[in-house]
Amino acid sequence: MKHYLFIIIALLFTNFVNAQRYDLGDSFYPNSREFKLIGISSAKGVKSYKYIRPITDYMFGRKIGDIIIGEKYGRVVTTVYNLIPIKGDVGVPQSIVNVIQSALPYPLALIDDAYGVNIDNETISLSRSKNAITFYKDRIMYFSSVKRSLLNN
Repeated sequence: MKHYLFIIIALLFTNFVNAQRYDLGDSFYPNSREFKLIGISSAKGVKSYKYIRPITDYMFGRKIGDIIIGEKYGRVVTTVYNLIPIKGDVGVPQSIVNVIQSALPYPLALIDDAYGVNIDNETISLSRSKNAITFYKDRIMYFSSVKRSLLNN
């Protein structure tokens, strides 16, 4: 699955030279100049960090509003990229779905206006959201995570 996520992340950032990129499984040791601890999961012990430096990068022609990284034992276990919708975007734009789908061996399922797929030990989802993960702002959220059962250790 890491191979597919790598392809997807590469597709996300094909037009950018200095994009902030975090892949599941990568080593991750945040520092206070770049990241702020925003929470620790009581169930799994995953620490969530928000990238706090200015973000000037774009994905799919949309500015990245926020980046959130989940870390456990020095490894990235979740990633959230909150994209700022452009005028005319309704839900998750089909152009974004098409790019991600083209890199996957299985179809993204559409359930309750959210796209998602589970492959091996990883999950990818896309949704148009306005909730705590998007800091209550209207965003197109790209979320990836490792299987919850892998976080039990």
